[in-house]
Amino acid sequence: MVDENPLVQYEIAFPRKPLLLGSVGGGDVGTITSGEVYAGVTETLDDHIEWEPHVDEADKLDYIVAVSSGVLAGLIDLFYVGAFSLDRASEWGKEQIDQVVKKVARIEGCQGDDLSDAIKTLEKNHPLAADGGTNNFGGGLQHHLRDFSHHFSIGGLFFSIFTQFTGLVVGTDKAGALLVIPVPESHRVCIGKNFQEKIAFGTIGWFFHMVSDMAGSSGSLMGGTGIPGPLVSFMKELSALPFFKYSGDGDMGFRLWVTKLFNGALLADHDESGKIIKDSVRKFDLRTEIGILGEAGRRTIPVLINQCVVRGFYFCRRLAREIRDLDIRGIGDLGRIAPEDVLPWGTPAMRRMVTVSSGVFTGVDIADAAVRAIKSKDPITFFLRVNYVGAATFVIACVVDVRATLEDKAAEASESAEEAYERGLSDLGCLKLDFQRARVLHSVEYAMVAHDIAFEKHPKRASRKRAWLKEWSEKVVETVNLVWAADAGYFLTGNAIYEAIKARAESDGSDSWLWLVAMEAIRFRPYVPLHGDSDKLYRGLKLGSDYLGDIFCDRHGVVDKKELRRLDKAANSVHRGLDGAVTKRVAGAAGTVVVVAATGGLAFYFAPAIAPALAAALGLETAALSGAALTSASLAFLGGGALAAGGAGMAGGTMLIAGGGAIIGAVGGSGVSAATSMALATNSSHVLDECSKLVAFCEEVLIKCYGDLDSVVEIHRVLNQRIVELEIEIEAIKRGAPADEVPDGDDDADDGKEEISPKKMIKILNRSHKFLKRSSDRIAKALKTARKNSPALPSASEESV
Repeated sequence: MVDENPLVQYEIAFPRKPLLLGSVGGGDVGTITSGEVYAGVTETLDDHIEWEPHVDEADKLDYIVAVSSGVLAGLIDLFYVGAFSLDRASEWGKEQIDQVVKKVARIEGCQGDDLSDAIKTLEKNHPLAADGGTNNFGGGLQHHLRDFSHHFSIGGLFFSIFTQFTGLVVGTDKAGALLVIPVPESHRVCIGKNFQEKIAFGTIGWFFHMVSDMAGSSGSLMGGTGIPGPLVSFMKELSALPFFKYSGDGDMGFRLWVTKLFNGALLADHDESGKIIKDSVRKFDLRTEIGILGEAGRRTIPVLINQCVVRGFYFCRRLAREIRDLDIRGIGDLGRIAPEDVLPWGTPAMRRMVTVSSGVFTGVDIADAAVRAIKSKDPITFFLRVNYVGAATFVIACVVDVRATLEDKAAEASESAEEAYERGLSDLGCLKLDFQRARVLHSVEYAMVAHDIAFEKHPKRASRKRAWLKEWSEKVVETVNLVWAADAGYFLTGNAIYEAIKARAESDGSDSWLWLVAMEAIRFRPYVPLHGDSDKLYRGLKLGSDYLGDIFCDRHGVVDKKELRRLDKAANSVHRGLDGAVTKRVAGAAGTVVVVAATGGLAFYFAPAIAPALAAALGLETAALSGAALTSASLAFLGGGALAAGGAGMAGGTMLIAGGGAIIGAVGGSGVSAATSMALATNSSHVLDECSKLVAFCEEVLIKCYGDLDSVVEIHRVLNQRIVELEIEIEAIKRGAPADEVPDGDDDADDGKEEISPKKMIKILNRSHKFLKRSSDRIAKALKTARKNSPALPSASEESV
């Protein structure tokens, strides 16, 4: 009887369900309010996988494997590689050269596998014009060394072509002096009749003739003369210089040494009377040089084994850890593993393991060489047994490890006194920013990072990015809350950003300020160090999405993606021009590169003109503050009365901490208003960065897009005023204290912050003055060009001085 009830099987699957969403208020990145992907981060269950900082550090097991690998590599070097042998190198090189000659000859039509026939075929097919001077350069035994066109090197190729176009052969005589002779008539047939033939004979024909001579000439093969390799060729050509001319007493010094090296007398064994022992001549020609490379490759074997063992263990262990932590259950899930979490390079643990393993290997190798040298009572044995490839690897590993450690410490260090002082000078006072525009800017920057996190497919990498966004947003909100006591969320999300932009543009009657918001957004660099305890976690993080191009430019409808990229390129171009990058590169080739001061890169604000700099110069209380204290003082300074003075307004403090700079709008009476922000870390001067954006905005937006020369004239006037103020400050510091004296200040001492001497102040002021002056000149030139193209515009007399 058949059961009529069907068999039903249920399978319950749990998708990557989004978690509950909430408010963004107060900078909490754990919850985001918006169903739109671009508006924030939609959290999933994977988002709760935490990144543990200690996984990048080597532990006990890593060190045990590194030491064991070094010992294993040392034993392989001890029993397999052995001592360096020039005889073995020559023999191996000879075998390789013979095979090359035979293969090339077969291509040229040679039948059989006889070396003599191969050489004769190549010599017949590719005669060399310089062979006509064989007797002048010492005959068949020496002309390969003395005739420069027979050198298998770049120099030999050059002299071969030189012979084709001049009919002259260049080399040295018996004494090593430079000798130039004409090609005899018997060999002029080997010189090309036109340009194409000369190049072909001088390059292709020369190469095949060199191949024929590598294993010896047809008259003296099987251990014949051969040709000098690149090393001996260079030394021989160098020896022809007058500097190496012999003294006249029969000792040719370096010239004779090179000749003996090539002929084999220098490295031959000698009996007690000093005579060369029969059959002990060791020629140092191309075959030997290739053999030495083979010996070096032989010594690379234990080094490569050591690297493979250490890096292979690191990869396998980290991969197993990621599979466990991420609950990987199939090959399709492997894509959730971030490459930097498993690949065996670039991490502190990997660098330390390589340093330890290569150090142990080098220690075992040197100990073995020392014991054998003592046992044989021959110090040369020590140098022949040492694996120099392994020693070089250890030195490089140490340098890389130390440099990375120092970089980590530098990244964790707080802002220096010099950086803080220069940041204060970047307050140019040209433009101003109001609170709402600063809020729009920060909201766009927040959305950039949130959008990037939402599309990050690697959970641990996303966790690190969320940690950065949380720290960054908390700094912004903390600073804003000092002057803005509202409880609502600071960051706008989703449609709210673009509704705020639209409302502000309608109320202002102008949308030019949005260009500056866009420029600052594209120059915003997420995941840079925030001068906090977690900066090490953010190293290596990069923006992997394009929120500005995909969403921002489409939504606001003022600056399109192409225009935004053009504006960013213009700012970069201005930066290079103001900094004199081309001049520096030329100077660097001559060894005179000037290093521009690097900064910690917090954002800054354009508030009243000179007060912050004067406060620092005079040692006032605000100049000694840092961190939250500096933020509070800056907000109080910028918030009260700064707008009336044409400064930055309430959002100035925000920029000091949060990465929003301020080259912003409402210049003069034009109503242009925008906000700028810059990366928190930069390799250039704060003043240079701000000047670059200011000039680019004037040229590309105010002049080209809006024709607003009134605003540019006002900017130029304020910029020139700032230049004068800097000049006054430089002179005041020079007269107020000796250059090598550190200013006193009880408040500074109490704060514990590093002092900055007047000498350093003047250096920073002079550099800043240079950038400001170049910016002023460039803006003046742009104004002049604009007036020339539009005569109806204000005359030059109306411009600021």
